[in-house]
Amino acid sequence: MNILIIGCGKVGSRLADVLCQLGHDVAIIAQKRESFDLLSDDFSGFTIQGVPIDLDILRQAGIEGCDAIAAVTEDDNTNIMVCQIAREIFNVPRIVARIFDPLREDIFSRFDIQSVCPTNITVSSVYAMLTKRTQTRHITVGNEVMSVSTMEPPHELVGLTVEEAARRLQPESLIALVDQTGEISMTVDLLLDPNHFRTIRATDKLLVSTDIR
Repeated sequence: MNILIIGCGKVGSRLADVLCQLGHDVAIIAQKRESFDLLSDDFSGFTIQGVPIDLDILRQAGIEGCDAIAAVTEDDNTNIMVCQIAREIFNVPRIVARIFDPLREDIFSRFDIQSVCPTNITVSSVYAMLTKRTQTRHITVGNEVMSVSTMEPPHELVGLTVEEAARRLQPESLIALVDQTGEISMTVDLLLDPNHFRTIRATDKLLVSTDIR
């Protein structure tokens, strides 16, 4: 893929290095030339110094032929503007932006732009640790970012039916149960089976999801 990265801070430089190592064609824009010092010696892409919302700078960086763009500067407004330009002027098919203010996620959603909010992901991860969740993963479905994790059933859920446990867990969603043998029972299958009598056991693991957007 031909990928353009906007911003060469810790995230942008690391992303650029990883994408280059994976064989992608990478160009990266930064306003300050010293920002490129964060790139590894093995970086084989192109570096362009300039204002990232300048159309001439974007063209110089190859935006007209790129397959995807990642706006990861430390300024939400810059990331929003770059994404709008990429979508509305250059018709870039895949656009991802980093944002710091969770309240601005709705703005990106309105423009149908995928976004990653480190604040929400950090909160979700710390919450998972505090509540003894394990194997927490963050996944993106459309414009929604979800935290999926496994957990031991709280004492108050043991003995309850799947329906009752699902209601008690809200706003989290109970996806599946994993018994001590490793057998997985999907919640939706249990709820649709009129003959099931499954209850939550102390030895179960619960697979739960949380919308963190």
